[in-house]
Amino acid sequence: MIEFGVIVFVQLALLVAVVILREPKLLIPCVVLGLPLEYASTQALDTLGESGTGGIIRTLLNPGKAAMIATIVVATVRARHNPRALFPDSAIVLPLTALLLVVVIGVAWSDSGLTNAVMIMPMYVAFVFVAPSLIEDRQDLERIVIAFLVAASVLSVVAIAQRILGVFQWRSILIQSDDYSYRSNAFFADPNNLARFLAISMALAAGMILVTGPRRLTVHLAAPMLAVSTLAIVLTASRSGWLGMLLASFLVVVMAPIRPYTKLRLTSVAFGGLGFVLILLFMQGGTNAERVKSLGAGVELVGQREFLIKGGWEMWKDNPLFGVGSGNYQHTLVTSYLWTLPWWAKTTLSHTSLISVLAELGIVGVSIIGLFVARVVVACKSAYRLSTGRYSRLMAVWCAAAMIEILFQSQSGGAAARGAVPLPDPGDRGLSRAWGGHARCGPGSRARGCQGRPWRGRAPAEPGGFARRAVRCPSAAHAPGKPGRIGR
Repeated sequence: MIEFGVIVFVQLALLVAVVILREPKLLIPCVVLGLPLEYASTQALDTLGESGTGGIIRTLLNPGKAAMIATIVVATVRARHNPRALFPDSAIVLPLTALLLVVVIGVAWSDSGLTNAVMIMPMYVAFVFVAPSLIEDRQDLERIVIAFLVAASVLSVVAIAQRILGVFQWRSILIQSDDYSYRSNAFFADPNNLARFLAISMALAAGMILVTGPRRLTVHLAAPMLAVSTLAIVLTASRSGWLGMLLASFLVVVMAPIRPYTKLRLTSVAFGGLGFVLILLFMQGGTNAERVKSLGAGVELVGQREFLIKGGWEMWKDNPLFGVGSGNYQHTLVTSYLWTLPWWAKTTLSHTSLISVLAELGIVGVSIIGLFVARVVVACKSAYRLSTGRYSRLMAVWCAAAMIEILFQSQSGGAAARGAVPLPDPGDRGLSRAWGGHARCGPGSRARGCQGRPWRGRAPAEPGGFARRAVRCPSAAHAPGKPGRIGR
């Protein structure tokens, strides 16, 4: 309760500061600074739950989301005499509204009902609508840039302290397979989200340095942040985050309004430095080196997530047009498609956003998201062409690169944000029919219902770190207190 009180106090302090300074535009930087603070909302998961009134209260424990609501209220009050100002003249308004409608209507055929993610989506859409009314000039953009750089710097310092000093390691689920290496997450619940935030912030810092040159913002903030975040993003052990950082930075350098020769030189130096860092990492060895090596495994990069993709694909084949309903992927997987999961599966939360949307909203949802992405690209391209200043063009380039990075990394995001969701008891009679009328049987399993049933097909590949130690057999629920073990 002390932590919750501190978070609420910080939220009130930020809002009071905005009122005292009489500058509503400061709410946008408050959103940037507050969104990474997921500690209180994550710790309150068991107390308040994921849905309903408790889920909404838990969501508001995040200062950034509380600032979003304050932004919506303030912008609405400011535009009370001209409501038309709340609807920006943008190409993304129509597809964004259509996406919201599809998600809300999709609850009608969802067995999970109205989930927390669906309930707070109108808040995100409303914020996108009203935020442009509070961003009017370069000073407003500078404040947002500073907020990103400051937030990334603080998160990086905390992430480095978590791994090197062993402090504030508040999520036991993030201890890696070697039992001592902690995946740094700072205040985020998921290290992949931290890596994503650092990736787009590093791309922004690199663009600021290249385009605006040496000045106080770049020398005293952007350059140090870039240096410390480089180490921090490595300590997240997020493979998708590493690739996303390279992708976003490369796109910013290539599309930035600078001389072509400078782009070529920077790209060459960057790839040379990357190769040097990889050589040092491989020479050192360890968990991070193994994760880097796995990047060359193609589809095997998703590791234990392949079965989640298969489950979503099967859902879509059975419900191709409208899917299984908003937020219903996980429930449908464990009730109707349990047969797609291997015996060693430990989570049922989708790791691939495209498969999640395809399974939950079908072709209709994917088409609307595709339209939304296309319109965002068109909007960024138009903003770049219509802008005459280098700074404005940099902002358009960074927005496009950030969106591409987020889309890329969301295809392999982790489940740590909501924790590992345990599978139902494989011996449960009510669920055994989903497995073809018998319990889940794996190589070497002795569970009731497995006797006399040969294991068909090759044994599924096990996730990294399991090959060198014994694991608990998930089919051993018939012997409470004495879980079976599969020797390796």
